[in-house]
Amino acid sequence: MTPARQQSHYVTTKVGHRRMPINEWWAGDPSERYWLEITNRDNLGENLIAPQQNDAGREEWSYTLVSYVRPGDIVLHWTKLGQRSIVGYSRVVTDPFESSLEWQSRGSYGRTRPPSGEEDAWEATLEGYAQLRRPATQDVLRALEPRIRAVRDDLVIEHGSPIYFPFAISDLRPLRASQAYLTKFPARLVELIPQLREVRQLAAEEPGEETTGSSRRATKDRGSSRASGFGREHDAKRRRAIERYAVECVISHYKEAGYDVEDVGDRCAWDVTVIKDGQELHLEVKGSSVERDAIDVTEGEVRHAEDVGTTLIVIDQIQMDSQLRCSGGRWRHWDTWSPVRELLAPTAYRHVLPEGGVMARPRA
Repeated sequence: MTPARQQSHYVTTKVGHRRMPINEWWAGDPSERYWLEITNRDNLGENLIAPQQNDAGREEWSYTLVSYVRPGDIVLHWTKLGQRSIVGYSRVVTDPFESSLEWQSRGSYGRTRPPSGEEDAWEATLEGYAQLRRPATQDVLRALEPRIRAVRDDLVIEHGSPIYFPFAISDLRPLRASQAYLTKFPARLVELIPQLREVRQLAAEEPGEETTGSSRRATKDRGSSRASGFGREHDAKRRRAIERYAVECVISHYKEAGYDVEDVGDRCAWDVTVIKDGQELHLEVKGSSVERDAIDVTEGEVRHAEDVGTTLIVIDQIQMDSQLRCSGGRWRHWDTWSPVRELLAPTAYRHVLPEGGVMARPRA
């Protein structure tokens, strides 16, 4: 019931520059948050930056991909200096923006040419650079080549080409890094390569990685012992009862209105899917026992709402008795909800509710 994620389209930037079509096969999947920068620069982790056009005056996918990263994404860094390896990782902290640089081409041909002068570029700021405890060297990766090849082949079957794979694999030469600047690094490779275990753990600790949506989707309840303010329920049982009540209210409301309803909160980045007359809607549901002017949102929920039209329903002021039985509550909803990244606190992702919430249950 999930809409197809594969996309291939032109995007026009704020200043009118039209990017080349990209097969955005990772869109809508919160686990696909990894990239690989392949470079010989010595200031790893400062930024991603690439010209908008190559020496021939044409767009190049490995440059254009810089404009597709998002805050919270993780960039792995492959260095060509010394032993060729993935040596570290950083986090994207800004949306991509149009910038400029003085570009010197690198290849054997490019090194014979003078610098091209200042030209338009794509840029995104990075922070938190950390070296891997054990670099993922080219030799290590070559030992994994059959499994890496299988990941590549499976992704091509699932999503078509190109997939902007980070490694060149052929029957003629051993595995090596792609001849590109920025590549998409599939989450399956992060799981496969032992040296990236710390990166997997880092991602899992981020709000909303695999544990998207309400705490019903959490593999374990990491928040039950944390103090957080803003009226968050400190008792895990109370919080779960309130969340369950809110979801059941929404399910009941849409069933009575003649929708086909499915509770998907334990496996998807939203809580409820409803279908009527062939139209599918995704609902994100938040419940609280106090009055809410802000809500907790996860990275998975944010990314899904950015990629797919989502209705946000907030039921606050829910009453609860000593037996954890819930009743009442104030309903508000936003039919086309898309969080504004600038209003998200990056550690907890607290989302300030926008003006204009309708003081009623959604019209079904």
